Amino acid sequence: MTDKYLQLKISTDQQVNDLIVGFLSDVGAEGFVEESNELSCYFADRKWNPSFRTDVNEFLNSLKKQEKIRSFTIEVSEIRNQDWNRQWEDTVVPVEVTKNVAIKPSWKEYEGDAKIVIEIDPKMSFGTGHHETTRMMIRLLEKFIKGNEKILDIGTGTGVLAIAAIKLGARTCVAIDNDDWSIDNARENIKKNGVESQIELEKGDLTSAPNSEFDIVVANLNRNTLLYIRDEIYSRCANDRLLLLTGVLTLDEEDVIRSYVERGFSLVETIREAEWSALAFKKVAHG
Repeated sequence: MTDKYLQLKISTDQQVNDLIVGFLSDVGAEGFVEESNELSCYFADRKWNPSFRTDVNEFLNSLKKQEKIRSFTIEVSEIRNQDWNRQWEDTVVPVEVTKNVAIKPSWKEYEGDAKIVIEIDPKMSFGTGHHETTRMMIRLLEKFIKGNEKILDIGTGTGVLAIAAIKLGARTCVAIDNDDWSIDNARENIKKNGVESQIELEKGDLTSAPNSEFDIVVANLNRNTLLYIRDEIYSRCANDRLLLLTGVLTLDEEDVIRSYVERGFSLVETIREAEWSALAFKKVAHG
């Protein structure tokens, strides 16, 4: 085992960590630790190539041109191998999202009173419930799921929201993601939580989902993606049924609300945590 690693730390003004992970996974990054809009990527010294920094800079500039981010910083530093993955695992503790729902990694015990305990083992340190958007979305699901709903989860990631929806009483969930490692990780977590018979996992974009209408559509994505797929989301949401959106920075909240209201949704509720917003809409019949 190498005793030296390179840490590539990337900070962006908007949450695009999933895109960066997908890019860097292809060039040999061995681990990732996420903290809000900051992503630390780790490379074994023998696998590091100085051109990676240039490649990442070009990739982030392309995201700027696509208006997915406005600014970014990149830092590269050398660290000694101190089993940083274990150190990260030691910092991850069970999260009580609500009084009734908790999320825990398999390597930690949960000793609280929540009746629903979701076990999530993220492949690359995401989806353990520590991110504000995950917590807010689960709170909305807990509030709006009454039982027997048909759910669509767009950009499922670790599968945590799909699993939560079933545990909260939904009948079925179609969970989609266009990233291979997300699909693999979601499949593992769905099985771990014993809900594989109720969740249909699909690799691809929104067009890969069954062409039907859902009682609740869930999307934890970034602002630009939410605006881009708005019409497709509208077609998948049944009349008078719900759409739950997050991944929206509070400073972008008005733009997203305006776009979805113009398309035929009515805003039901807004919740905020730190710099993030989560939005609940109802599709207006014949809107």
